Formats: sequence, structure tokens, C-alpha cells
Amino acid sequence: MPGSKDYKNLKKYIFCLIFVASLALSVFYGFQKQGFHEDEYYTYFSSNRSLGLYQPDRQWQDRQTILDEFAVKKGDGFNYGLVKLVQSWDVHPPFYYFIFHTLCSFVPGVFTKWTGIATNLLAFAISFVFLCLIMDRLKVSPFVETLVLLFYGLNPQTVSANIFVRMYAWLGALILVCAYLHIRLIQEYDQNASDLKKYCIRLLLPIMVASYIGFLIQYFYIFFFVFIGIATAWIIAFVKRDIKNAAIYVAGCAVSLMLSVVTYPACLSHLFGGYRGSGASGSFFDIQNTGMRFAFFTGLLNTFVFAGGLVIILLVIFIGTMLKMAAKKKNPFVEIPLKKDRKGSSGNALEIIALAVATLGYFFMASKTALLVGSASNRYEMPVYSLLILLIFMDAFYVLDNFGNRALIYVFAAILMALLLKGHLSDKNVLFLYPEDAGKIEYARENSKEAAVVMFNPVTAHNVWRLTDEILEYDKVYYMDESNLQRVTDPEIVNADKVILYVADEDHQQEAIEEFVNSCKNLSDITWISSEDMWTTFEIN
Repeated sequence: MPGSKDYKNLKKYIFCLIFVASLALSVFYGFQKQGFHEDEYYTYFSSNRSLGLYQPDRQWQDRQTILDEFAVKKGDGFNYGLVKLVQSWDVHPPFYYFIFHTLCSFVPGVFTKWTGIATNLLAFAISFVFLCLIMDRLKVSPFVETLVLLFYGLNPQTVSANIFVRMYAWLGALILVCAYLHIRLIQEYDQNASDLKKYCIRLLLPIMVASYIGFLIQYFYIFFFVFIGIATAWIIAFVKRDIKNAAIYVAGCAVSLMLSVVTYPACLSHLFGGYRGSGASGSFFDIQNTGMRFAFFTGLLNTFVFAGGLVIILLVIFIGTMLKMAAKKKNPFVEIPLKKDRKGSSGNALEIIALAVATLGYFFMASKTALLVGSASNRYEMPVYSLLILLIFMDAFYVLDNFGNRALIYVFAAILMALLLKGHLSDKNVLFLYPEDAGKIEYARENSKEAAVVMFNPVTAHNVWRLTDEILEYDKVYYMDESNLQRVTDPEIVNADKVILYVADEDHQQEAIEEFVNSCKNLSDITWISSEDMWTTFEIN
């Protein structure tokens, strides 16, 4: 029975099995990951840089010099001051980069996808544990708990978050920690409210610590924190009728954010003056784009999380609700019990309301302010996909369970598992794998002894790092400013019998290539090899 020790042990074993299967699936896709998104390169560079990535004109640069900008140099590990400084120059808070830099510091001189994936899998473990704790607090049905963990842990977008070497897996972890701590505060409020010390230390301080870290992981954390904070303050002030403790709660939350600003003052310029802050605020205040943006991110949720089946799930909830109402049963939206359980905590209606407000609030705010970059925009909503899955499944189960026919629930679960398989096998919804990069890297490896030339656009010279996987296959590469049309004089290039040429998109591209070929004694035939964003590779013989 649900309260027995054997039952609890069985549930732990099942949850552990799901967790191991989820880790194994992410590791499996980790092996399939062949390349990096440009922002992933930035993660390595901004966490581990040495002198700073630069491109000299008409000069060679050896492999070690390039590698030192993406991997921790021996003896330079655990340099958190530099990590913080580099982030202050850009638009990001530093805490995720501290974590990532720490793992990279244990393997100096190594540039590998696995340091990034391992960093994210730590975050996934935290997310999984706190999702279990949240469902336990909400007294979710064991069947729904299992279904949520399966669908979340094995979901293509969870896998995508785990293998995308950015901060979004950690943002998701801190959001779940924040959600759990607020649910605990609401449930245990009555036992601790009269003792100010217990209220502050046991309930409020953990929220402050989590929010301090969460804000310094990624600024989007503030969306979830503000919405769940508003809901919690409202519950304390107007449901619990305790204005004093509501004010203390609000003050504690404000202090946690103030401490973030004090320890990382660059966040103010990032939020209110940086290019991302300015762009986000401009998008947020543009009322006309609201419908388009919300539809775009809802479409991503439908396509990449539910494999196109979200409408089926919502129809199940809607039709079930209508049938219940037509049968003159109680309204399912107010039927959630408000009685106190044997531990004296409030029933779960208030917690679910706070959780729903925060989750939907975050989803809306992210949809208004995030970058629109196609399927990659999923990363901005990934942090709340776990909670959206939980809320949708709880609602669907609640509606179906009231019909008293367990077969309906099993059919619904089968549909969900079919959608999960469809997302992996048919739709191939796991992102950030870049299988097309495998051939490019192999080509560079096969030609690693030839002369490699990188002809860069001086306006966007930093985009050379998009080629990092390829140019690290060569012992050295020769850099050229594409706008400089002077003849090449370097003997090693001029006398080469074969050159692998990487050319950036630029107005003088064709003219630059012609001048380069004319500068070389033994070169005349140009063969296109491959193209990618901003770059084209040619073989010249």
C-alpha cells in the first residue's frame, strides 16, 4: 500500500531506474554530438581563455595558441577572478561559468564536449531530485509521478539541454529548487510563522540562497522568481492574513537580489545597457509582437516537447472537463481539497496555483524577450519544460481519474509514450548534435599536413571560432584579413602544392580568393568542399 515501507522502496527503485535510463540516453546522444553551436564555443572561450582570441593578418598561429583559448592551460586552473572579469565584459552572470571552469580545470589542456555535458548532467541530477521532491510535496499520484519522470527524463528537449554546453540546464535546476522551496514554505508556513527565527532561517533563508545563485546563473531566473514571489506574498498576506510576514518575505527576496548586484555589479549594465538587455526590453514593450511570439514558443513546445501531440492532450483535458460539467459534477477547477493533512500543512491548491502562476509567467516573459533563432530558441523555455509537463499531466490525470475508468488513463499514458518515441525516432527532435560537422572535421584531419589558410572578415573576426573543431586538426594555420588584397609573400604559402582555404563571407571574397591564387606559384584549380554559416571551405591545387 502507498504508506508502506516496501512500497516506498519500490518507488525509489523505479525512480532510480528512470534516472539511470535518462542519464544513459543523454550520454548516448552525447556520443552523437559532432560539433558545437557558436554560443557553445563562447562557453569554452569565456571560461578558459588565456591571452584572448585574436587573428593576425598574414601570420601563422600554431595549434597550441588556439587551444589555450578554449581549454584551461596547465597551472592556470581555478582562476575564478578571470572568469568573472570576462563575463562582465559581455552580457552574462558568472556562476554557471564558475562551475564549468571548475570541471575544465581538472583536465587542463583538454578541449572536449564531455566537460560541458558532464557539467549539465550534474544540473540534470539536481533537477530530477527536486522534481521528485516537488511531486512528493504535492502528493501526486505514483502513476503520474512515474509518467512525468519518464516523459521529462527521456524527452528530446531534456536531452538537448543536457548536451547543449550553455547555462540552461543549470537554470532549470535552480528554478526547480526555487519551486520546491516555495512549496515547502507555503505548506510549512503555519508551523513556523509564529517563530520569526524559524520562519527566516528554515523557510526564507534557503529561498534567498537559491535565488542569489539562480540570478547569477542566468538573468531569466528573475522571471520565475518574481512570479512565484508575487503568488507567495499574496498567499501569506491575504490567505494567511499575515501582512508582517509577507513583508519580511518580500524584503528577504529583495535582499537576495541586492546581494547579487553587490557581488556582481556588472549585471546592472547587462540588464539595462547591454545589447541583450536593450533588445529584450525593446521586444517586451512591443505589444504588437505578443501574439506572434507566444504562438512561436507554444509551437516549439508542441513540436519539440510533445512531438506535435500537445493538441491531443489539451483536447483530452477540455473534453473531459466538459463531460464532467455536463454530468453536473463538481467543477474540476475548484474541487482540489483545501483541508489540512495529518502533518498540519495546507492542502495543495495554493501550492499548485503558485507553481502555475510562476511557470506560465516565466513562459510568457521568456517568449516576449528571448531571441528568435528557430528551433534553438527552445533553450530559453527548456528551464520550465519539466514544470509544464508536470502541470499538464496532473490536470489530465485529474480529469480522467474522475471518470472511474482506469483504462482511459492507461490509453492516455500509451499515447504519451508513443509521442515520446515519435520525438526521438521519427521527428529527431534532439537539438545541438550537428552531425554535418563530422565530415568537415574528418576532411581537416585527412589534410592536417597541408597548408591551412583562414581568410577572415575583419568586421566579424571573432567568428573564426566557429571553425575551431576543424582548425585544431592542423599543427598551425595561416591567417589573412580578407579586406587586405595585397599579394601573399610567405614562402610556405607561396610554394605550397595544396592549400585548404577557409573563407569568411565578405564583400571582397571572390577578389580576395583570386588574388590569393595569383600569389601562389603552384596553385590554380579551386574545388568547393563545404559551406556553413559565414564560412566556405575550398581545396586549391
